[in-house]
Amino acid sequence: MRRAKLMRAAFHRAKSVAPVALGAVGLSFQGFSLFAENVKAAQNSHDALWDPSWVETHGEKTIAKRLAGPKDLPLKLYTSWFCAFAQRAWIAVEEKQLEYSYVEINPYEVDPRFPGGYTKKPLPLEVKKAMYPDFIASSPNGLVPSVDCNGDKVWESLHVVQYIDERFDHPPYFLPREPVKRAHVRIWSDFVTDKICKYFYVHWLEKDPAAQLKAKEVFFEECRTFARAMSKDGPYFLGSEISMVDIALFPFWQRFLWIGHHYRDLEMPKDKDFERLQRWWEAARDRPAFKATLVCADRLVARECRWLDFLTNSQQ
Repeated sequence: MRRAKLMRAAFHRAKSVAPVALGAVGLSFQGFSLFAENVKAAQNSHDALWDPSWVETHGEKTIAKRLAGPKDLPLKLYTSWFCAFAQRAWIAVEEKQLEYSYVEINPYEVDPRFPGGYTKKPLPLEVKKAMYPDFIASSPNGLVPSVDCNGDKVWESLHVVQYIDERFDHPPYFLPREPVKRAHVRIWSDFVTDKICKYFYVHWLEKDPAAQLKAKEVFFEECRTFARAMSKDGPYFLGSEISMVDIALFPFWQRFLWIGHHYRDLEMPKDKDFERLQRWWEAARDRPAFKATLVCADRLVARECRWLDFLTNSQQ
């Protein structure tokens, strides 16, 4: 699994933590205890654990709209608002303008002492099976995202994106009709996960300053390699039409900019390759389906920094 490989590379220094996936629900530890069984993590500003500094934005409004809709639609999306991998599938169903049931999965214990109640204490798979049986039936490894469409069950983010594209065979198409272009889209979608994301998270989690700097330099070079493969016309990877490559990168670029700057003072270089990436980001960010998945930045930063603190402390 690509996610497992990505995280093994990023966590190569961690000896006490099992390989995990970003935003994953597949972690398990002995001695599990639920801190607050009857308290739910905050999903909107009406919830008791919502931090007053957070402001609902496009993503929260999309979630509220979907949760207010029918619960028995043929297409169900199992997701977690904070997971970049799950956001890929979320973008796909929004981009196709599909009617779907949004099913939020919180794979962690809830602790009201923390903003929103979010912790990084993972629920064992057996607990998740009891809490979310339909989700586990659609995702045997307990990882978001997954979908269930009239009994068709698909998991893993890019597999879900491809399934949505083929199952709902109408524009916009995430994979081009021409075989060679389809192959290239798959290649560069994998490059996003295997190269760009890998070195960003190594940089993010590395404690040694020299190793951290080296990882950042490699990350920047992988970004430049990607930028040079992009259409010169733009704004998207293939040009005027979006593809799975754009969907693959967008949730992570969002985190590179929002959380990388907050957590590591990350500043993107000012050269022509990164100018091309900035042009891509601005176009994708303003596209309605992509914008519909952008949650409150402060909320995401608070939650993701807790995840990073958990991982870095586990490596001590």
